[in-house]
Amino acid sequence: MENASDALKIAFGLMLFATAIIVLFMLTGNTRTTADAVLSYADETTYYSHVNSRDKNRKATISDVITTLYRYYNESVAVTIKFKSGNTYLFDVNNETYKMSKYEDKAFSSVEEVEENLGDFVKKKLMVKPNAKFLETFVEVPTSGIYWVEPKDESEVTITAGNKKIYITYEEI
Repeated sequence: MENASDALKIAFGLMLFATAIIVLFMLTGNTRTTADAVLSYADETTYYSHVNSRDKNRKATISDVITTLYRYYNESVAVTIKFKSGNTYLFDVNNETYKMSKYEDKAFSSVEEVEENLGDFVKKKLMVKPNAKFLETFVEVPTSGIYWVEPKDESEVTITAGNKKIYITYEEI
């Protein structure tokens, strides 16, 4: 009889331990969900309109333009540069309007080729005007997923997560 009571005590202890572990994992999951929601609401870019971004312009320098250019191939970004002379250059994956002569008839096959082409563009087109200033505008456009936009304040709620692409335009001023 003594062994049976010890076995019941051990079984009760194991059941209590399993319950505590389950509660711990549930609380951790809820804490993470709450933290993600709070950080999302605290991030002001969450409330940017993905259709009209005229109120988010900034003045950029050559270094800002170069930094953005070197990110376009690895991130979901398309960069358009408009000069006062009327020349416009687009940098988007497999849709570059500026290509060195050895890449004119083919798509880039490696990051090294993209960087070589960008280096040539920076040397021949951007560094010619080292003190140039640009007006940066951008539009973030969903490419997949389902989003609901509040008509009054244009805040966006994600219904089904998806990808977005950012179209950045630098216009020389």
